[in-house]
Amino acid sequence: MAFKLAVIHRDPAGAVFAAAYGEATARDFPAQNHILFDTLLGDGWSSLRVALDLDAVPYVDSSAIGWLIHAQKMFRDNGGRLVLHSVQPHVKNILNLLKIEKVVPIVSDLEEAQKSLQDKTRRKQTV
Repeated sequence: MAFKLAVIHRDPAGAVFAAAYGEATARDFPAQNHILFDTLLGDGWSSLRVALDLDAVPYVDSSAIGWLIHAQKMFRDNGGRLVLHSVQPHVKNILNLLKIEKVVPIVSDLEEAQKSLQDKTRRKQTV
């Protein structure tokens, strides 16, 4: 199954909860500017707070990891945030081996993702 993203829910505080489906491979990311979040979320996507559920993603290759890093950089540069959650064990092993959590936050489940997005909002308001 080809890699796809879908919006599951948008909360009143502005966070977006999305899910990814399928194997994430080079065929899904033919160019660096092929972000997918822009198509899914529209203009200004990188200023949003997004929790991405990876439960239905059984495999990622180096292109997908490059996409995650590039997307996170765009989120960070534009005031947004990307948090991954519910990552399959095989995928999590790959991400851990590459220390991706130093760049893209990875939490265990949806509840932790919600907390992570709320914590970021609270810190911005107090600064």
